[in-house]
Order: sequence, then C-alpha cells, then structure tokens
Amino acid sequence: MAKILSSFTASSGMGSPGDLVEYTYETLDSLTGGFSAENYIGSTQYGEVFRGKIHEGMETREVVVKRWVKPSNVKTWPRFAARLEAEIKLLTASVLRRHPNMVKLNGYCCENGRFGVVYDLKPVDTVHNLVLQDDFKWLARIKVALEFAVLVECLHGEELLLRNTNAAHLIVDEAFSPRLLDFSLLVGGVFGGIPSRECKWGCVGYADPRLLESGNWSDKTDVFAYGILLLGLIAKRRAYDTSLDSRRGMNDGNTTYYWALKEYNAHSQSKVWGKFKKRKPKSLVHKSFEMDPYFDAGDGITITKLAMDCVGDDPKQRPTMKQVVCCLRELNAVRFYGHIIGIPGEMFEGTG
Repeated sequence: MAKILSSFTASSGMGSPGDLVEYTYETLDSLTGGFSAENYIGSTQYGEVFRGKIHEGMETREVVVKRWVKPSNVKTWPRFAARLEAEIKLLTASVLRRHPNMVKLNGYCCENGRFGVVYDLKPVDTVHNLVLQDDFKWLARIKVALEFAVLVECLHGEELLLRNTNAAHLIVDEAFSPRLLDFSLLVGGVFGGIPSRECKWGCVGYADPRLLESGNWSDKTDVFAYGILLLGLIAKRRAYDTSLDSRRGMNDGNTTYYWALKEYNAHSQSKVWGKFKKRKPKSLVHKSFEMDPYFDAGDGITITKLAMDCVGDDPKQRPTMKQVVCCLRELNAVRFYGHIIGIPGEMFEGTG
C-alpha cells in the first residue's frame, strides 16, 4: 500500500504534493483526542469528520481530520486508495486547488487499509448541523448559497460532476465561507468517467428522482441537488427528516423535495368557483427570517422560485449553475449588504 501514493513524493509544477505530511494513523488519533465524541463533527459519504489540533512549539493550530471508515474487506482497499489518490490530485494539482471554497490539504494517511486526510481549516460546523439553528442568520445563509453555487459552477466548467451534494459535506469557517470536503462521487477530470456498474444515486434527499428512471447523470442532477440544499437553507429544513419513520417512504413528506412541491404548488393554484385561479408568488422562507434586519421579502420570493426551478420536473428546463449564480448576485441581500459578511468583491461583477 505504501507504493500506491508514491507519486506524491515528487513535486509537480502545479502544486507541491511532496510538501504534504504523510501521517500515521496513530498521529491522526492523537490530533483528534482519540477520535473523541467531543471532536466529532459529522459523517460524509464514506467516513467521518473530526476537529483536530496540531501543536507546533508554543502554538496550536486547528485542523479538520477526515477518516475513511475502514473497509471490512481487504479487496476494497485499492478502491479506497484510488479515491484518496484522486482527492490529493484534485487538491494539489488541479486548477481548482486554489478555489477559496475548496479545503486546503495539509497531509494524508494511507496505512494498512486505514485512510485519512488533514485539512488546514478552523471549522465552525457543517451546514447540516447549522441549518436548523437560529443563530445561523440570513446573510450567512445567503453567503453559503452563493459561494457554493460559484464552486459548483467552477466544477462544471472543468467538466466535473459532484453528484453527492450534501449539507453534511460543506463545513463553514469563522467567516461563514463554505468549504467542500467530500469528493467520493466526483467524476470527470482526474476522477475519470462514471463506472459502468454505477450503483450510487447520490445522497438521500438530494438525489434527483429522474435518475431512478434514466440513470443518466448530468450537470442538471447537480443543479437539482443544489436546489434541495438551497431550500434547506431558506426554510430551515434538512433534506431528509430522519425523525420520521423511514418505512413511510420517500413520498410522504419526510424529504424537503416533496414538502416543497406540496407547499409551493398548493399555494400557486387555488380553486375558485370550480376553476383554478393563479395566486401571487409563494415564498418558502422560514417565517423567523421576516424579523431579520437584512431580509427582504422580494428576495424571499426570488430565491424560492430559483430553488423550485432547480428541482423542476424537466431537467432541460432547470437553470445552469451560471444562471443560479447570476440570480443570487442580484438579491438585495447581496447587492446592498454583502460587504457586511464579507462576500468577495468579484461576486458583484455583472450587477448594476
């Protein structure tokens, strides 16, 4: 196994993988206090994420440690190692390595079937954990929505499909900038094409129902998943409500998708004298945000429509991520108050 990642010992012109620290699993254990419960942040597609601390002389630096759940079968080790290798390439030698919403890789572990990575990041929490909290304010949510949209647009520009968008895979720093830290279903570029026997349908609650019919991944399946994340941010909902009995199935209101369809469509049309009469646009923004000084009712309607367009029934009619970014840039919260929370100036390009 030591030879699998041997290519990273040499420096490349687009990054310096040789500068990465090669950690032992024992060291990862030490950084996280024995992968303690108090340092546990959340789960990813194939692993777990923890807060960690690196002691350097008199100083202590906070990091994030992601470990893959140890494969039960030794035959699966090469597949896990290949994903680790691809992630290292993405974060050290691709044009996306410098993107502000990608995690910065500090080092990795590949030891006897135990895999992990260390990111230079002082974390607040994952979006999954924050989305229900009242102190996760409106402007912070808009910043997360916009910056993540810009990142997905960049991924699509490099012909990469994320495929496993999930609020649990986005961790925010102290400035509430989201960082993507899971790439386990990413395809294209260094990750290669979609396997012929692909059986992963994305994350529960985020997967496009049309995939079950066609099995065809495209950038519009990423758009659908983004729409679910956006709905969760504005409505204070998680994509899938695990508190409900899973035996009820995915169509009975325990997903944000079906909840949004019911709420939005029920409001859009009402029966008057035996006929359907179109009503005013509907906002799915949680009512608690109406008291937020930076919330704008018009933004609520605009962002709701954008999210519903993203999860539209016909993938061809869904917006591109570039169109999503343009729409979010035009929100009053971004145009007039974006500087308060530090939305990068270049994100204002194209606004009047």
